[in-house]
Amino acid sequence: MDNHGLIEVHGSAQAKVDIVFIHGLRGDVLGTWTKDGVLWPKDLLPKDIPDSRIFLFGYDTGIAHRDQSSVANTEIHSDANDLCAKLAAERSNTNTSDRPIVFIAHSLGGLVAAQVLVHGEQKPESSTIKSITSNLRGMIFLGTPFRGSSSARLAEIARKVVKLFGINTQEHTLKLLGVDSERLDELTRSFAEHLNKRRVSREPKDRIEAFFYFETLKTRMGVGLVQIVEPDSAQLPGCGDSAPFKTDHIGICKFQNDKDEGYSTVVNAIRKAMLPLEPEAEQGHKVINILGKAVNVVQEDLIINGDQNITM
Repeated sequence: MDNHGLIEVHGSAQAKVDIVFIHGLRGDVLGTWTKDGVLWPKDLLPKDIPDSRIFLFGYDTGIAHRDQSSVANTEIHSDANDLCAKLAAERSNTNTSDRPIVFIAHSLGGLVAAQVLVHGEQKPESSTIKSITSNLRGMIFLGTPFRGSSSARLAEIARKVVKLFGINTQEHTLKLLGVDSERLDELTRSFAEHLNKRRVSREPKDRIEAFFYFETLKTRMGVGLVQIVEPDSAQLPGCGDSAPFKTDHIGICKFQNDKDEGYSTVVNAIRKAMLPLEPEAEQGHKVINILGKAVNVVQEDLIINGDQNITM
């Protein structure tokens, strides 16, 4: 199996959403999501979200071939563009360009997802990347560092993540990857700004649901145990829902069965992002949701089945 590009692991003829998994820097497109032989995007998720098309995105995480004298186009920047180009091509070829999209990202792969949104919000409507970001409905982050903790700067946390996956942490390497202090600060600031605009948009079709999940256990690193991403680093207050998973940085993205820690939480997050968009109420009208259906209410009292009275 080619481990680069988009790998489709599930496709329904009635698919209502494209779910894209983005692994972390130097992670493995299959191993990142596999626990004891169970590749959960392929073996578990289709049973709970059957009306979906599910992709794993694998990018070239090698950095030795890059020109380290130039860091204008970082790994994160390039990977975000590559993801959008491949996903847009696949959706165009299958006449599904308007289908909602949900990103699920692990570790620093979440920064690639964040970069996609930042790029897309700055591009014209006709651009390839805009065709992806305009259809983003959900972003789920598993152990992605977005902020510095009380005891460490964001770049230092990113350095720790990079080291965990066997990448040298010299300054020029961090700049090449795009996880040096200056670029991380700018990306996080811009991402939070654009995400919040989309989350509170008055246009339902523009809204994005965001979810931030973080590990509570330390990860084995060398001969010791290290807290790779602190809880407050993995959240953006006011930008979406968050929750702890009782696992470490490696295990936060792996599920062996539907009873594993965090699995049902992720499934529910996907379902929330997939909820049908409710129409805006006309002036003087009110829209309520009854049993999953939007009802436009004109009168002040609504009688349901003759015995339920809802006063508006």
